Amino acid sequence: MKFYFKTFGCKLNEADSQIIKSILAKDYKEELNPDNADFVVFNTCGVVDKTEKKIIRETKQFQKQGKKVFWAGCLPLITRNNVSNGSIGPNNVLDIKKAIKENIHIFTEKKMDKSVLCDLKEDNVSTIVAISEGCLGNCSYCGSRIARKGLNSFPRENIIKRIEKINAKEILLTSQGLASYGLDKGKQELSELISDILKIEKDFKLRLGMMNPKFLVHIIDDLLELYEDKKMYKFLHLPLQSGDNNLLKEMNRGYNINDFLDLVYKFRKISKDTILATDIIVGHPKESEKAFKNTIKIIKETKPDVLHVFRYSKRKGTEDAKLKELDVRIKKQRSKYLVTLFQKYNLEKNKSFLGKEFQVLVIKDNNLARTDSGRAVIVKNSKAGELKKVKIKDVKWNYLIGE
Repeated sequence: MKFYFKTFGCKLNEADSQIIKSILAKDYKEELNPDNADFVVFNTCGVVDKTEKKIIRETKQFQKQGKKVFWAGCLPLITRNNVSNGSIGPNNVLDIKKAIKENIHIFTEKKMDKSVLCDLKEDNVSTIVAISEGCLGNCSYCGSRIARKGLNSFPRENIIKRIEKINAKEILLTSQGLASYGLDKGKQELSELISDILKIEKDFKLRLGMMNPKFLVHIIDDLLELYEDKKMYKFLHLPLQSGDNNLLKEMNRGYNINDFLDLVYKFRKISKDTILATDIIVGHPKESEKAFKNTIKIIKETKPDVLHVFRYSKRKGTEDAKLKELDVRIKKQRSKYLVTLFQKYNLEKNKSFLGKEFQVLVIKDNNLARTDSGRAVIVKNSKAGELKKVKIKDVKWNYLIGE
């Protein structure tokens, strides 16, 4: 039998998808064209209502065609409308075949070392490696922590063994929050893990995923020393969520604006070309007009190179689910304002790269490449995996164009 597979959501979900597909490959064959598949598997995301509705809509469309649809990921544990034919939670990836064969829903809380579960041949130029699952946060709005539960850091030696087997030129470390790695065992060990990875005698670039300021403040100095290694992309994903201290407190984020700014300024001192990514939630039920203006102020001050803007979405089982939501028009207005602001200043920042030359690593044929710092460059007439000298001929608000 053949299956069609689709992943929704974050890098951690993409890492889980590698595991699930490797398990399914032992009994089934993946089909890239859904019309030719016997059944469908969605690795779902439950972060926002918009994605949930899309997953439900596509599930029903396939079911009308006579195909069974099975869900993995966070959504089955968050939604009130599980319309799948069978499903598993993030901690039940080993049960995916059972859920499919018996058309059942399997949700149990059990920790496992996912770093040893992927059997797929990993010869892609870019590969995602998860180092932990779950988190230690208590954010009032987040549904993911309900689905993935508490922090489970995978053994350092197994992560190293996995990376040693990978032939990728780009390795993307991911989790729900890298900086807390090891705390469930008693000590933050992200710096030690990265140090061990950088000692691996292979030619690759390493990019770190999202790090919560609450935990990063305790290890930033050690981490900055590691960023000096030539294998490291000068990339930091530091979610702000709000530029207002009172709202951050209401969200239970565990840090304040000064913590965020201090981390940003320290990071930007390591190189002339750094990349700062951040996330903002607009339209939280307790986000006043003043709070939103404070967020605008911080974005204008720090000018992140990557800005993810999310409209607040009520999630079942969270502390904020009981709050009255803001008018959808307010959410849209605030979202549009921030996105427009970002696109305008980022286009001007990117224009400063016009005429400059870079050595880039090509990630996708005739398409995406990255500079040594990790900046995205579109390069035609290129082959994935090659190093190429390019000159920046044009720019867009979200990438450079090289020849």
